[in-house]
Amino acid sequence: MDLSKAFDTINHELLLAKLHAYGFSKQALSILSSYLDNRKQRVKINNTFSSWTDLIQGVPQGSVLGPLLFNIYLNDLFFSLKNIHVCNFADDTTPYVCDKSIENVMKLLEENCEIALSWFENNYMKLNTDKCHLIVSGHKHEQIWAKIGKDKIWESSDVKLLGVTIDNELKFDNHVSKICSKASRKLSVLARMSKLLSFEKRRIIFKSFVESQFKYCPLIWMFHSRLTNNKINRLHERALRIVYNDYESTFEQLLINDKSFSIHHQNIHKLMIEIYKTLNDIDNTYSDIFVRTSHSVNLRSKPDLLIPSVKIVLKGKNSLRYFGSLMWNSLPNNIRNSESLSVFKAKIKLWKPDNCACRLCKTYLNGVGFI
Repeated sequence: MDLSKAFDTINHELLLAKLHAYGFSKQALSILSSYLDNRKQRVKINNTFSSWTDLIQGVPQGSVLGPLLFNIYLNDLFFSLKNIHVCNFADDTTPYVCDKSIENVMKLLEENCEIALSWFENNYMKLNTDKCHLIVSGHKHEQIWAKIGKDKIWESSDVKLLGVTIDNELKFDNHVSKICSKASRKLSVLARMSKLLSFEKRRIIFKSFVESQFKYCPLIWMFHSRLTNNKINRLHERALRIVYNDYESTFEQLLINDKSFSIHHQNIHKLMIEIYKTLNDIDNTYSDIFVRTSHSVNLRSKPDLLIPSVKIVLKGKNSLRYFGSLMWNSLPNNIRNSESLSVFKAKIKLWKPDNCACRLCKTYLNGVGFI
């Protein structure tokens, strides 16, 4: 659900009333009122200026306090929505429902969207229905639409949300293909100027502008297809050949020379770090996903994670809960029992998951299958 000019529609009086309801003192409200009021703006074209106009609503954009005030202003929306989950980041509000019945899913979505529309109207905000999207993942017999106010929102095959392209089959091949295209364009620039740069500068540019493209939200899209993984590896190999000016060594030899790992193995390292933080109560983001085989907090005595049973092999094994637990249990004890996060990170970055059991690492023989 996309809001139209969200930051510019904040009503100052209503914002201060909400802050008062959350417990702000009169002195604090007076300071914030002076921060918001008596602001003016004008437009400059070349050397010509427009007249000053008073800003009677909205929070200052580009400030640290502006987004925080916006989040507080929007916060009570989530108390109104019932029997539904909501992901929110600034003005991007994404309600979602999981159910075995598509009828129940659509009913809950439409009911709560009506509640949200009413809330937006009462809080002087406007929904931009042209930029609203519906995506449905699961088995269905026909294309689905949702009624949002007076508009119909037809389902899309993929949606870009916070920089990640999510497709309705949750394969993420489109997202990774876009990453590869962007990285390839940057690599082409590096290739043209490689002869003018020293090895150190080539490697810095590669790490900063090419490899960094694959650092954003890797745990979301890491279960892509083998075809997509091959595309990533070819791009990675090409980049290393340019950096090291080596067109004879194999991809594995180039990785050894670079003292690095493939993108897939780097993603596994990130997953292991998140599990370590979960088990050591450093971060509870994934606390509902990874479950110990014992309730003991002593990781030295009971370090294993519970591996869930899988009903649908392809989708079940391509999940953080199954794959992450399997890989964590295969870690050497000296890594799992690291005394601190910094020590664990230092050790895990040197560990190569040769025993990775995922489809991307298994060998495929024609007529036989994965071995």
